[in-house]
Amino acid sequence: MKKFLLTLFALFFVVSVSASEYSGLPYKNIKDNTKISVSEDGASWKTNVNKNKDIYYIKKGQEFYLNDDSLAFSTGSYYTFLLNNNLIGYSNSDFKFYEYSLNNGLPDKRELSIEEVQALFKDYKVINISEFNTNTNSIKIKKGIGTLKLIILNDTDRDFSNYSFTSGNAKFVSYPGTGILKIKKAGMIQLSRFGENSKNYPWFVILVR
Repeated sequence: MKKFLLTLFALFFVVSVSASEYSGLPYKNIKDNTKISVSEDGASWKTNVNKNKDIYYIKKGQEFYLNDDSLAFSTGSYYTFLLNNNLIGYSNSDFKFYEYSLNNGLPDKRELSIEEVQALFKDYKVINISEFNTNTNSIKIKKGIGTLKLIILNDTDRDFSNYSFTSGNAKFVSYPGTGILKIKKAGMIQLSRFGENSKNYPWFVILVR
């Protein structure tokens, strides 16, 4: 069985998408060079910045710079958005959603629960890494009618740096650096680190029926 899977995975190709694909997500991604400011308690954020009065931060990739000068903090995510004055991001390295704040000027973050994520993304099916079969590292999902919208959440301490999604027989969109997928065709999708399958960096397989 393992040799059979290896043969199939050898046929996989990497699906790459541009940053513009973020436009299909429910919440608008904060663009690079956008200025945001925070309230005195460090919890409430806004993009309506008065450069002459507010202390503001500028987003550059995953990082935010204080007044476009010094690095203040990094979210570890290219997908960050403001919702009800909360700064939220999906971490590329561990597949988790966080709410970010500042405590006495120092960055702080709170992991969102699966219930909170599901409430934010009502049209998406949210699955945890712990739901994958521990023997095969696979999970079966029914696609149903139309497009399957899927979010992978990591409820373990596993690091997913450099992991990506590939497939040879399922048509899907993988948003840059995230475990947020839109699947239009049944098939098999692999989540792996450069195609590796080892104890430290196992692959995970999504079987869409």
